[in-house]
Amino acid sequence: MIHRFSASITALGAIVGVLACASPVLAQDADILGSWDVTVWAGQGPETSAPLVLKRDGDQIVGTFASPQGDQTVKATVTEKAVTIWFTVRTQNGPISITMKGTAEGDTMKGRMDFGDRGQGSWSAKRASSISASVRTPQQEAATDVSGTWSFQVEIAGATGTPTMTFKQEGEKLTGHYSGQLGEAPLAGTVKGKTVEFTIDVTLEGDALHIVYSGTAEKDSMKGKVSIGDLGEGTFTAKKKQ
Repeated sequence: MIHRFSASITALGAIVGVLACASPVLAQDADILGSWDVTVWAGQGPETSAPLVLKRDGDQIVGTFASPQGDQTVKATVTEKAVTIWFTVRTQNGPISITMKGTAEGDTMKGRMDFGDRGQGSWSAKRASSISASVRTPQQEAATDVSGTWSFQVEIAGATGTPTMTFKQEGEKLTGHYSGQLGEAPLAGTVKGKTVEFTIDVTLEGDALHIVYSGTAEKDSMKGKVSIGDLGEGTFTAKKKQ
């Protein structure tokens, strides 16, 4: 009996050890990008409705809320299902800072609305039936194929460079070759929709340089920003060779 009890304790300890070492499953953030029909109740009077458009700008979520006072620029964050949207409305009595907090569930959102020292209300939103092309995520945009040879013009710290890039694209994976003032080097990156990002590692006078290009590509043109290690940041444009 004691032997069986000890064996059970040992087995339980092994199970606990496995569970302790298991990686936690991370919840994904809700998708709040796109066009929304928002209904607001300010605590008194009738409900009002207005469209809200949210899109990604780098690491931030920004957009436009069409309020009765005119179009308002908004910022937003989302952590799992928790959503916060904030903006400022300018009135004759001064600016009002408005914060909308709530939760997102699929194609709906709802929560509370804070009008600063002017009270609170509630809000709800339903995703619009169609998503404007201007707010589509890179995955929703038509894929851009950048395969081929491109002539670049780079402006950084008052200097101009004219490297040549040769790209090979397979799905979202991007590989290729850099040739320019910094020598020859392979490159690697991604293409998601019209968003292009790739990196190059070269050695200049014994120092390693990590170069990052990020921008957007159309059919035969490209533009964006470039970061060259500690040398600073600049801009670039590019044309595809025929």
